[in-house]
Amino acid sequence: MTMSIYMKLLGSISVKNILIDLNILLDYYENARRKKYPDSIEAFDYLKYQNFAFVSSSSIDNFEFIKYATLSKAYPSLNRKQKLTIVHNFIKEFLTFFKIAKTPSYLEIDYDDIEDSQLIASAKAIDALVLTRDEKMLNKYPDMTISPKEFLKISKKQKPKIDFANLKKQHFRYYPEIEKSTDTVYNHSRFIMGPEIQELEENLCSFTKAKNAITCSSGTDALLLAMMTLDIKPGDEVITTPFTFIATAETIALLGAKPIFVDIDETTYNINPNRIEEKITSKTRGIISVSLYGQPSNLDEINAIAKKHNLFHIIDGAQSFGANYKGKAEVHHCDIYTTSFFPAKPLGCYGDGGAVLTNNDELAQKIRMLRVHGQNKRYSHKYIGLGARLDTIQAAILNVKLNHYKEDFAKRNEVAKRYTELLQNKEDIILPTIKSDRTTPWAQYSIRIKNRDEVQTKLKEAGIPTAVHYPKPLHLQECFAYLGNKEGDFPVAERISQEIMSLPMNPDLSESEIVYIAKRI
Repeated sequence: MTMSIYMKLLGSISVKNILIDLNILLDYYENARRKKYPDSIEAFDYLKYQNFAFVSSSSIDNFEFIKYATLSKAYPSLNRKQKLTIVHNFIKEFLTFFKIAKTPSYLEIDYDDIEDSQLIASAKAIDALVLTRDEKMLNKYPDMTISPKEFLKISKKQKPKIDFANLKKQHFRYYPEIEKSTDTVYNHSRFIMGPEIQELEENLCSFTKAKNAITCSSGTDALLLAMMTLDIKPGDEVITTPFTFIATAETIALLGAKPIFVDIDETTYNINPNRIEEKITSKTRGIISVSLYGQPSNLDEINAIAKKHNLFHIIDGAQSFGANYKGKAEVHHCDIYTTSFFPAKPLGCYGDGGAVLTNNDELAQKIRMLRVHGQNKRYSHKYIGLGARLDTIQAAILNVKLNHYKEDFAKRNEVAKRYTELLQNKEDIILPTIKSDRTTPWAQYSIRIKNRDEVQTKLKEAGIPTAVHYPKPLHLQECFAYLGNKEGDFPVAERISQEIMSLPMNPDLSESEIVYIAKRI
C-alpha cells in the first residue's frame, strides 16, 4: 500500500463502512483457514461489535455454495438437509453481526472478474471499503479495498473521530427497513402525496395524540402555513424570541407582519413570559414560543397571557418533536404546533420536511388546503396558498424512523445524562437545565463557557466537532435592522449567544466517546 493511500485510509476508515469479502468469511468458518489467516479472524471479531460492517448478497450466495461443497467432501455421510442446516446456521450467525448490502442495478460489470465487480459496486453504494485478502483485488482497486493486516494496523493507530450528528451511522442502523420502504415508493411511483403521506400523518397523530397532523415541505413552511391559517397580515405584530433560528422571525416578516422580540429566560434559553405583556399592543395578534434545543417553554404562563389578551399561541417545535409538557405533547398546549424533519433534527428525514399539528379541525382543514395552493378540490382554489407538500420518499423514511423514535429519544436522554454526570461541578461551565415538568429529545446538548473560541479550537484539534446555536441574536441581524433594535436591548440573549456551545449529540454516541469529549473539555 502506498503512503498516500495509507494516509487516506487513516483519515477515512473511522467514517467509512466495511464490506467483508467472501474470503474473509470463509477464513472465519473453516478451521484450517483460521490457523493460516489469523488477521482475518481478528478483523472479523473486531467488526462483529461495530455498526458499520456489511456482507454483499452475492457473497452470501457464494458462501452457501462453497461451504456446502466443502462439507460434502469432508462429511460424505451427511444428507443434503443436514449440510444445508449447518451452512445456514453459519449464515444466520454472521447476519446477526453484519448487514446485507445488495448489488446495485447500476454496476459496471468487469468480465475479467464478475464477482469482484459486483462486490466493488456494492461497496460504492454504501460508501465502504472492501476487506479482502485477494491480492488481485487489492492491486486493482487500491482506493476501494483494504487487507485485514492493514485494517488492524490503522484501527489501532487512528485517533478518535467523532461525528456531531452521526446521520450516516443512524442511516445504516435502519438501512434494511429504509431500503424496503423507499423501494415500495419507487415501485408504485406516487412520489407526490402517495399513501405513505397519510400513513405518516396518522402515525404522527398516534405518537402525539393530536387530532390532526399535516405534513409539509419544511419546518419553515410549517410556520408559514400556521400563520397563514391564522390570517396574519401586513401590519400585524407577533411576539417571539430573538434567540432562535432565523426562520421563526423570518416567516413573520415574509407575511408583512412585524416580529416583536422578548428577551429570554437565563435558565431555559426560551422566551421569558414575564417580559411578554409589556410588548403587547393593539396590533399584537399572537405569540410564537420556541422550544429551543428541544425543551418546551413555560407554556402555562404563555397560554394565560394569550388567553387574557385574545392572542393565538404557536409553538415552534422544530427541535422538540416528542417532548412533553406536564405529561402531554406540546400540541395540546397551543393553537398550532409546528416541527421540522431537517436531517439533523431528532426525527429527521433525508432532505427538507416538516409538519403542522393541531387539535382544531377547522384550522387543520384550512392548513391542508393552504399546503396545496389553497385548493379545496382539483383546480378550485379557496385561498392563496403554497406548494408545500412533503415528498412521499421522505414520508417513507420518516415512517421507519418514527417507529424507532422512542428508542432514539431514550438514547439521546442517556447521552445527555452522561454528559451532565461527567461535566457537573466543573469550574466555568454552565450545564443545560431541564425543568422537572417537561421532557426533551435533546436536539442539542449546549453548555455555556467563557473562553468558547479557545475551547472550540482545542476540541477540534482533538477530533471533537462543536457548533454554536446561535452566535448572533436575531435583533442584531442585518436583515432585521429596519425594526430599530440595538445592542443591549436583549442582554440575556446577547450574553448567552457569546457563551453557548453545542457538543456532539446523537443516539449513537458511545460511552467511550462521551468520556473522551468530557475529559477533553
